[in-house]
Amino acid sequence: MDKFFSPQVMWMALIIIFIIIEAVSLGLISIWFAFGALVALISSYFIDSIIIQITLFVFASILLMYFTKPIVQKYLKAGREKTNVDSLIDEKGVVVKDIKMHETGHVKVKGQIWTAYSDEDLDNGVEIVIEKVEGVKLKVRKDEK
Repeated sequence: MDKFFSPQVMWMALIIIFIIIEAVSLGLISIWFAFGALVALISSYFIDSIIIQITLFVFASILLMYFTKPIVQKYLKAGREKTNVDSLIDEKGVVVKDIKMHETGHVKVKGQIWTAYSDEDLDNGVEIVIEKVEGVKLKVRKDEK
């Protein structure tokens, strides 16, 4: 190896770079590569071959991403910004302007009037449940109680 090139320095620099990218993005984008670089750094003390170190880096990063990313995203809810509108899902309300199938009407939920649509006809006064929020429209269905 060149006296100016040290695999340990390279792997440490990559760990720092990946951690900085992760800190800036906050989206679980590069943390897996930081852990992969850590595996490669540790291996560099025992294995001289840079090809094997790179292979370990790639495999460790991919395996960590594949097996842990869904679990981490589930518990941290990373990559998804919740808004107050999300709290409307499963809330109940009442139709204040008839909703015809695949056409909009109006519903009143928590004292506010919302534009809403449904996969069924809903007449004025029918109690509804919010299924999802799409922009400023609510998808609703009849409350079966």
